[in-house]
Formats: sequence, C-alpha cells, structure tokens
Amino acid sequence: MDQHVSERVGALETDVAVIQSNYVRRDEFADLRAEVRVGFARTEAKIDVVRQDMNARIDVLREEMTARIDVLRKEMTARIDRLTATMLKWMFASQLSVAAMAVAAIKYL
Repeated sequence: MDQHVSERVGALETDVAVIQSNYVRRDEFADLRAEVRVGFARTEAKIDVVRQDMNARIDVLREEMTARIDVLRKEMTARIDRLTATMLKWMFASQLSVAAMAVAAIKYL
C-alpha cells in the first residue's frame, strides 16, 4: 500500500509541477502587464509622431491649395473683366451702328 500511495503522490507531484509550469504566477503576470503597457506607450508615441507629421503635411498642402485657388480666382476675375469690357465695346458699337442706320434711313427718306 505504501508503494501505491508513493506512486500516487509522485503522480500528483508531477501533475502539480506541470500545472505550475503552465500557469503564470502573479509577479510574472505583473511583469507581462508592465511590458505590454510600455509597448502600448511606445506605439502611442509613434502614432502621435506620425499624426503630427501628417497634420503638418496637410497644413502645407492646404496653404498651397489656397494660394493656387487665389491665383486662379485673380486670373478668372481678370478674364471676366476683359470679356465684359469687350462685350460692352461691341454692344456700344452695335448700338451706334443701329443709330447711324436710323439717322441714314431718316435722312434718305
């Protein structure tokens, strides 16, 4: 019987050793949590750097686009002004021609 008990105790000791090796102790788990926190902090820091870089690039692009839009707006305004002046000249010329035809028609009638 002693041999049977010693075999069972040996098996239990083996099982306990396997269980202890498979499970994490509190201090090991705390160390793991600390490592994970450090890893997350590093990742967040890198994300912040990338976010700041992207925001800076976006600001530069926004300024460039605003400058280009302003240039195009000035060019378009100048073109519209020139076309308006040309239209007014042609309208005046056509009205003057109609008035000249009316005077000529009245004179020759």
